[in-house]
Amino acid sequence: MKILSPLPSFKIDYPRNTAIPLVVSSPHSGRYYPPDFLGIAALPLQELQRSEDRFMDNLMEDAPDFGATLLSAECSRAWCDVNRDWREVDSEMFKQKISDNEIISSAKVKSGFGVIPRNISQGKKIYSGTIDKSEIIKRISTSWLPYHEALTVILNEIRLLFGYAILLEMHSMPKLPYARSCDIVIGDVHGKSCRTIISDEIESILQEKSYSVRRNIPYSGGYITQHYGQPDKKVHAIQIEICRSLYLNTTTLQRGRGFEKTKNNMNHLISSFSNWILKENF
Repeated sequence: MKILSPLPSFKIDYPRNTAIPLVVSSPHSGRYYPPDFLGIAALPLQELQRSEDRFMDNLMEDAPDFGATLLSAECSRAWCDVNRDWREVDSEMFKQKISDNEIISSAKVKSGFGVIPRNISQGKKIYSGTIDKSEIIKRISTSWLPYHEALTVILNEIRLLFGYAILLEMHSMPKLPYARSCDIVIGDVHGKSCRTIISDEIESILQEKSYSVRRNIPYSGGYITQHYGQPDKKVHAIQIEICRSLYLNTTTLQRGRGFEKTKNNMNHLISSFSNWILKENF
């Protein structure tokens, strides 16, 4: 099961130990910015980098040592966000007219965070004006489509081999503006994308490391979790959002003091969860 891509759209790290039915996906950690994109962007590179789930792929890089398959995006989400439906296109971003029948106008699109983002955050626009419509096909065909083709193949192969597959969607989040914030948010689309015992077990393992955990608020699961999480078809998907301040210097965007501790804790998560799923009957 070797999947090749002609462009740096994704990277697959295959199990380096006995394979287990677990896929770890990091769709927002891509750090590749095409030169032509940087040429039309109104924001400097460091500002664009703030939209990344920065170093999430590095935090999870040991997952294959425990038998998991790791899929990581290589392209920046500011260029193409693979955690969106490919039809979530903001028609107002483009010079040419786009038919409403070709696109989906979701809440994400209206906020500027479609498959080709308009913003990196509220109030920070990536472009000073409109861009060419040809960017839609180019970015979807070279980034979105290869990532999802790879993920589909991996999940299908694992489901055929084991009878089921579990997908962990790994993300990072800013510190939540709540009176009682938390370290990690688990999203299972309110129990729809995976069996509840999976969410319960992941929450329990994270709490062993003294993390404060919320479930589904404010992140219940993005497009990948919603689309691929189909428990009735033996594919379970769950999203995990880790507070960036636990491992990242949010000023310099370099690894913070807690990086190694967080990485060790993620290894504990994968190791413990791997042992658990092999004992369960899915």
